[in-house]
Amino acid sequence: MPHSALPAGPGLIATFDFVRNPFRFLDACARRYGDWFTVRVPGVSPFVFTSDPAAVREVFLGDPDALHAGEANRPLGAFMGERSSLFLDGAEHLRQRRLLLPAFHGERMASHADAMRTAADNAIASWPTGRQFAIHPQMRAITFETIIRTVFGFADDESGTELRALMKKLFALYSSRLGTLLSLPAMRIDAGPWSPWGRAVRLTRQIDSILYAEFARRRKEGLEGRADVLSMLLAARYEDGQPLPDNVIRDEMYTLMLAGHETTAATMAWIINRLLTNPDVMERARAEVFSILRDQQLDSSHVGKLKYVEAVINETMRLDPVIPNFGRTLKRPLKIAGGDLPAGVTIAPCIYLVHRRPELWPNPNQFNPNRFLESRPSPYTFLPFGGGARRCLGAAFATYQMKIVIAEILSRVELKPVDGYVARATRRGIAFAPSEGLPVIATGAAVS
Repeated sequence: MPHSALPAGPGLIATFDFVRNPFRFLDACARRYGDWFTVRVPGVSPFVFTSDPAAVREVFLGDPDALHAGEANRPLGAFMGERSSLFLDGAEHLRQRRLLLPAFHGERMASHADAMRTAADNAIASWPTGRQFAIHPQMRAITFETIIRTVFGFADDESGTELRALMKKLFALYSSRLGTLLSLPAMRIDAGPWSPWGRAVRLTRQIDSILYAEFARRRKEGLEGRADVLSMLLAARYEDGQPLPDNVIRDEMYTLMLAGHETTAATMAWIINRLLTNPDVMERARAEVFSILRDQQLDSSHVGKLKYVEAVINETMRLDPVIPNFGRTLKRPLKIAGGDLPAGVTIAPCIYLVHRRPELWPNPNQFNPNRFLESRPSPYTFLPFGGGARRCLGAAFATYQMKIVIAEILSRVELKPVDGYVARATRRGIAFAPSEGLPVIATGAAVS
């Protein structure tokens, strides 16, 4: 990397391709510029992309007071709220993260297995047989219902039904092209209920009314026996014994819904795409599921045994990361991997390109789940959930759900690809998913 100036990079027109076809854009930049390149967007500080594993390690282990992830994530805050841990830095972030971690501990996942399986089964039962349908929206339906039940803890009563309807409307706006534009502060103008930002403001007010009423109701009635994430946050206390303020809990719930819902759904769509285009892998994964279930209903006791299914998930996240990079804004000049970067720029370790380095991943473009059965990769070379003190809080939750959903699909239905379809990455909210919703055809019940 040059020491006297920022690395070279594409011009503004070429940068627009990052939205249209992000993987093609990143491949082209890597070929032309190497391990480091700068992406400039008007009105935003430069993004210095890197695929150098040494730089990734230094960023993950670097001083969080100098490398602000929350500030780099700030454009996502339009819908999620400023008090989310996603947008905090330094001691404030660590304080809040400590309270959130227990809600996503591995042992907690077992209590959610039945809800995850039921959401998958209900969706699968609705799939048409013998005709084409888009599977990505089905994955979104599964993750949405799972979060409503296991994270929010809402049932099918009146408030739960209303919350579902409002959240779906908000998510439709958030994941649209308008939602992408609303990440720019200049676009957040409330010009009435028919303006994009005006719609978002009114939807969030309605959702907030339901959530704050629910917070009060649960505190009054007690939280005993509840395993959902919202109830755990209502019960959590800071070191001084004070509870999390309602606005903080509200912002975390929005983040878990909007960020966690779409990233997991998009990843599962990519997994289906990889299984369809690698039928030998699909058959091996299906054989594992049948051998573990032995005609039993899938439950928490089976999830840890799905080793090959988990390897398929990991290999898909290696090749098709739904978030291709993450960012840290430099609060002071830093030397990273031997090069000097000035304060104010955002260093963006590129998940997509690190996962394709041939010296780290032999035959990097080959889909080979065995990589994850034969060895455990370094956290600086396999980073679908980010890393360091900012690693995604919901990583264990997402992986647990994906194993259940993919196992249910493999055990219950036969899928085949649509002739002529080739997936490319398209943006949905903060995630990149397969184009056209990934069209597939269900041909009937799965057989062992």
